[in-house]
Amino acid sequence: MSATLMVKDVHPIHGTAAVTVDENALLKSVISIYATNPGIKGIFLTDAQNRFTGMVSRLAIQKWAEYELFGKWQNNEPDSLVSEMVEDVQAKSVARGDWKSFGLKPNDTLQNAFQRMIQSGEDILPVVDDDGRVIGDLLLSEILMKAIEISDNR
Repeated sequence: MSATLMVKDVHPIHGTAAVTVDENALLKSVISIYATNPGIKGIFLTDAQNRFTGMVSRLAIQKWAEYELFGKWQNNEPDSLVSEMVEDVQAKSVARGDWKSFGLKPNDTLQNAFQRMIQSGEDILPVVDDDGRVIGDLLLSEILMKAIEISDNR
């Protein structure tokens, strides 16, 4: 794949696969979004200026649940205590990254974007402007489809 292909050449093609949510949202809201919208690939947390402050992936929720909930269930704590615990958790407590570590810029190369995905272990990353405001997202599948397209055109 050519190193001259940029994030801006790919990310707007298929629309967005993520939603943005206020960084102070409760985790139960994020879980509800995933549960009712199975096509959502990522949830980006943003501040009042729409700057990316972290991402809550399904994997992050799974790891949180494994650590926080499974132990409580193993210790036979009542379901009501588990429910109360979920009620009070803010999504940002399980979020990963910030706009400098996870954010892709439109002029980043696809190679750089792919490397960031590998490093983060995520298959979706936010595309942000110079101030960290979310302007879209980029999926691993979009990068791979572009590579296939280039290969097919040779």
